[in-house]
Amino acid sequence: MKCFIVAALLLATLASGENIFKINITPEEAQQFLNSAQLRGIGDIEYAPKTGENPLPEARNDKGQFVYMGRVIEHPEDYVEEHYDAHQYHGQDGLGQFAYGYRDWNQGKNERRDETGKVTGSYKYVQPHGRDFVANYYADKTGFHVEDNRPAHLKLPATKTPAVLKAEEEHFKLWGELAAAAGHNPDPYAAEYQQEGRYQPTEPEYQPYVHEEPPYVPGPEETGEPKGFFYAFDYNVPLLRNKEERAELERLRAINNKDE
Repeated sequence: MKCFIVAALLLATLASGENIFKINITPEEAQQFLNSAQLRGIGDIEYAPKTGENPLPEARNDKGQFVYMGRVIEHPEDYVEEHYDAHQYHGQDGLGQFAYGYRDWNQGKNERRDETGKVTGSYKYVQPHGRDFVANYYADKTGFHVEDNRPAHLKLPATKTPAVLKAEEEHFKLWGELAAAAGHNPDPYAAEYQQEGRYQPTEPEYQPYVHEEPPYVPGPEETGEPKGFFYAFDYNVPLLRNKEERAELERLRAINNKDE
């Protein structure tokens, strides 16, 4: 019952957006934070919410040029400063488990490692053409595995390009001319011309990969009981956006969302 109450309180704290900074906590307490953080969603990443926007703040250098964060802006009226409520968190229990993640205006990630050593994670970002790229992955004793939302492509057999076909035609034309001059015209596809130096592939014996994680051995500087930590906080992200480029990206995203 006590663990349930602690977990509920942690979840309420995380959901409220309150900043957290805990160090030198017990593995058990750290694990409560790690488990609560995962409710933010491996594979269910949200981008940072937009909190507002404003014209670029007036600032000029000694030459009278309009500057924004050290960058000269020739046409400040074409830009806007957007603000986003970004977030990140990270925690470890001191026994090998961890969880971390972040979200920004156009990307995000969550990852965790459990008590067995298995790592699970996901990340997402907005591509230039407006579609979200989403990947989910895990790594365990069998190796690294990943799935994403890219469309599957049909693999077609290799075909000869026009340049290759033309080169073949010229080659066999020259072959015929030289053979006629020599009074002998062998078949270029005959076995005697095909076997020498020909690569014969062999099927390798399949050996499944099994990773053996070595046991953790504390270093000489690590003394005392294991301790964990956890932090989570929100922070403002100001973003310089070109109005025309922003409108085009929003148009592409609207098209993609309609198609999905």
